[in-house]
Amino acid sequence: MPDNHVNFVYKLDGDIKEIDVFKLAPTLLSLGELIQESNRDVNPSGRQIGVNVKPFREGSFIVDLTVFPQTHFQQVLDLLGTHSVEQVKTLLEWIGLISGGSTGVVQLVKWLKGRPKVVEEVKPGEFRYTSQDDRSITIHAPVHKLFSNSSVTNNIYKVYVLPMEDQPFVTNVKTYIEEIKDTEVIVTRDDVPFMRGVIEPSLNTGPANEIVKEHIQVGVFLNPKRGSFENDGRDWSFYRGKKEVIVATIKDKVFLKDYADGTYRLNSSDLLTVDLLERQIVVGTIVKKPVYEILQVTNYIKGPEQPYLPEAGESAAQS
Repeated sequence: MPDNHVNFVYKLDGDIKEIDVFKLAPTLLSLGELIQESNRDVNPSGRQIGVNVKPFREGSFIVDLTVFPQTHFQQVLDLLGTHSVEQVKTLLEWIGLISGGSTGVVQLVKWLKGRPKVVEEVKPGEFRYTSQDDRSITIHAPVHKLFSNSSVTNNIYKVYVLPMEDQPFVTNVKTYIEEIKDTEVIVTRDDVPFMRGVIEPSLNTGPANEIVKEHIQVGVFLNPKRGSFENDGRDWSFYRGKKEVIVATIKDKVFLKDYADGTYRLNSSDLLTVDLLERQIVVGTIVKKPVYEILQVTNYIKGPEQPYLPEAGESAAQS
């Protein structure tokens, strides 16, 4: 492999004798746009990437792309080295156009087999995707960013899915770096329904991409407002200061059992010290109301009993 470019191969497999140039040209354009848009998305202040198409080879339908950094002349010596080429290969891996040490967007789309059920940031630089059947996979932040870019996913659809939908003789689409065969990514006809359900614009009617961030606060003070019956931990409400009221689910089973047994008879003057999880959810660009969970009640102080106040119309004697 020359030092200044990557020989990337895009190949349509099947009984291919000829192909409509008007269908081929948009596919190649989408492939170029996919690489350049992805680079702009994850490297907004970085260098551009050029995409060139070599002549087709005889006897097969293979497009060789020479992917190289586009630079000014004074930057050429710096950019045409191994480090630059490795950056290009990493970008192709994030997109999923080649396989490597991590999951790319194409692999994520195939794995999901539908829209993600939940997407949450587990720590800086890593996101966990949960599928509709409750499987989970963790991906790097650049892959998450590319998956969230509709232009990127639409071009992936055009590069891999459309050729098999438009031309019945195409059995699969392969992409890889020519000199490194274990970089091969294959999308077959069996993958088409799943990929269509995830990224095809006209059929993608599922929920917008969801981001979940969780933050745990230790030693939070709360006053009870409204409880639940028996040991149901759902829909409790608490005062967090004079004006703020939060609704939380109590996950502390020991506390719930003691409450159900009558060990605790809560009133609004009681003081609870808890470990509180706050879950923030963003759907698309819309910030949803936070969700709270009390992971553990670490301390309980009984407050003064409130005096009984007769109901309206009830006499003091009756009370």
